[in-house]
Amino acid sequence: MRPSSMQEDREYLDHLLTQAEDVVRGLRAAHARLGQVTGRGEGADGLVRAVSDGHGKLRELLIAPRGMRLDFAVLALEVGRAIQAAQRDAERQAQAIMSEVDAKTAKLPKALDASFVQERIEQVSREIDVHLGADLPG
Repeated sequence: MRPSSMQEDREYLDHLLTQAEDVVRGLRAAHARLGQVTGRGEGADGLVRAVSDGHGKLRELLIAPRGMRLDFAVLALEVGRAIQAAQRDAERQAQAIMSEVDAKTAKLPKALDASFVQERIEQVSREIDVHLGADLPG
């Protein structure tokens, strides 16, 4: 790899900073969107409806009057199905949001390894020595 100039380093870091800021904005937006996730599910052909939040917590459970006529065991099973469907819906939405975040963060370049950083420090040190040596009276 050819040595880069300080200007190229500066441009690279500026570009990296812009990318990182974009990722941070995306993370903040994703966090806000995750807080607004609402999953919906049904049971007993729509007689039982459930709503859960992005954490899987039940927020709403509606049983239509006709649903109350179901056998108790059947109604309990259908309530469970509606809640699970709502939770799966919320989880699917949250996973979609996190997939977008993963795609953005995957675009960031890998961290510089220690040997590259050491090489750049040595190169800059040599350049400083050359410039200082040229300024000395000879």
